Amino acid sequence: MKHPLICSLFTISLMAAAPAFALDIQLPPETAVFKPSELPGYALAQRNCMACHSVHYIQSQPTTSPRGYWDATVRKMKKPFGAQFSDADIPDMVDYLVKTYGAERSNAVPIANAAIKPAAVAPKAGATAAIDTKALLAANACMGCHSIDKKVVGPAFKEVVAKYKGKADAVSLVARNIRAGGAGKWGPVPMPAFSQLSEGEAMALAHYVLAQ
Repeated sequence: MKHPLICSLFTISLMAAAPAFALDIQLPPETAVFKPSELPGYALAQRNCMACHSVHYIQSQPTTSPRGYWDATVRKMKKPFGAQFSDADIPDMVDYLVKTYGAERSNAVPIANAAIKPAAVAPKAGATAAIDTKALLAANACMGCHSIDKKVVGPAFKEVVAKYKGKADAVSLVARNIRAGGAGKWGPVPMPAFSQLSEGEAMALAHYVLAQ
C-alpha cells in the first residue's frame, strides 16, 4: 500500500512538470452602445469607459441613481481600479451618465441622432467642397474616439488609410461605415451609427480620413 503523502507529493511534482498552455478565449463582439448625446461626456464615456468594460455595466445601474452615486462610481473606476482618464474629465462624464442613465434623465439634452443639425446644407451630386469637415468632426465627437496617428477607442485615421489603400471605392466604403456604424472590423468595441449625416457629409468625412 502506497503511503498517502508519497502519492500526493508525486502528483504535485507531475503537475509542476506539466507544460502550461494559454487558453484562447474568444469573446463575442460588443453590441451595446452608449446613447448618443450632445453632452460632452458622451465622447468621454466612449473613450474612457469602454476601454475597460461593456456598456452593459452602465445599463445595469439603478435608473434612480443620483448625481452623487455616478460621481462616486466614476471616481472609483479611476482609483482604486486604475482607469486612465483625467480628473478634468470626471464632471462631464458624470453629467452625461446621470442625465442619460440616472435620476436626471428627464433633464437630459436630446440625443445627437435627433438633435445635431447638419453643419452645412447637404451638397448636390456628392459634392463635398462646401462642407465644413472640421465642424462635422466636432459636432459628432469623432475625435473623442479617433486620432490621426494613434488608436484611441477606434482606429487611428492612418490605420484606416492603410486598410483601404489601393481600393478604388475606398471613399464610398468608409462613408458607408461612418453612417452605418458596426463592430468587428477594428475590435470588439462597436462604433455607433451616424445615420443623421447626409451621404455628402459622410463622403466629406471619408475624404478627410483617407487624406491623412
